[in-house]
Amino acid sequence: MKKILPFIAIIGTGAFVGNMINIGLSYCVQWQSLDPIAFMESFKIDFPLLLGPTAATLMPAFIATIWLIFITKENKAARRYWIYAFVALLLVNIQTATYHLPMNLDFMELKYSAAEATGKLQGWVFFHWVRIVVAIIAGVFGIKALQQTK
Repeated sequence: MKKILPFIAIIGTGAFVGNMINIGLSYCVQWQSLDPIAFMESFKIDFPLLLGPTAATLMPAFIATIWLIFITKENKAARRYWIYAFVALLLVNIQTATYHLPMNLDFMELKYSAAEATGKLQGWVFFHWVRIVVAIIAGVFGIKALQQTK
């Protein structure tokens, strides 16, 4: 298990990043091209389809990274990088749970006027790219941790 966990963490993080980039370069572009009300109606269909791949990639990476912090106590350098990767993934999870998820639910419930939805979507997209950058940082630290493994 000790040998496979780093790969689960790194591949899961990479898959999450790929999923997020796909959303940023496809769905976000399409959503921003729609009338704001049409966007929110479309989001009701799109969001549940995006939730599965997001959870299926991020959660294994997150859990494996936590586990690696505990089992690499003897290797200080590797452990330090796993902690950095964990902090980055934790930030991604916090951002997703406290910013994106509540706004996603509000979009689905059409809680915003057209003007509000436009502004909210622009912020959503900006912070989506921030989330991607932080996840890439997590992946880099995971690779650095693996390189420190003997």
